[in-house]
Amino acid sequence: MKSQTDILRDFEDAVMSRDPNILDKAFQKATASGLAMDLVLKALTDGLNSARMKLQDHSSSIPEFLLSVDVMRQGLDMLKTLQPTNKDDGKASRIIIGVVEGDVHDLGKNIVAGVLQACGYDVIDLGRNVPPSVFIEEAKKTRAALVAVSTMMSTPLENMREVVAWCKRDLPHVAVLVGGAPLDEEIARSFGADGYAESAVNVPEETRRVLEGL
Repeated sequence: MKSQTDILRDFEDAVMSRDPNILDKAFQKATASGLAMDLVLKALTDGLNSARMKLQDHSSSIPEFLLSVDVMRQGLDMLKTLQPTNKDDGKASRIIIGVVEGDVHDLGKNIVAGVLQACGYDVIDLGRNVPPSVFIEEAKKTRAALVAVSTMMSTPLENMREVVAWCKRDLPHVAVLVGGAPLDEEIARSFGADGYAESAVNVPEETRRVLEGL
């Protein structure tokens, strides 16, 4: 029988190698051995981090990375069968995400939302062409900890700035993360955003950094 360390390594390998068969076998062994959910989640996350590093150094492609994200998400669904070691009210991990009003390009947002979900965050996806007021209303209603706003065009940047300003005025306890092609770190800072995600590759680290600063 495999040790718990070996089983955890299998979870990591399943995500890295984009192999759902390895994932299924690892879960069977994890259930039999009583592995705690937080250990499995860490192993899955480590696998996704390794996949992201391969994408970052150009040793894998975006389609390959997205297959790793799919395996990670399958793993998160399976985690419900394991007993958690502790409980969390979910507030600190709830994220509102959407493409701001004036833009209907949502491929990048969809990838980021998938990566965040795969990393264990509770993601509420508002879709595309979202008015600033809707971001604020949803953040209030769901008690989200972070609002993530994206655009691939320069024309909606004022709407993005408005989301940040409203959030800082009405929800000072909620962080704001921005991203998209027309942005850089300097523009994000000028908007008053708490963080800037250049791409899906670095969004988990930036999200974690922003949430830890709350």
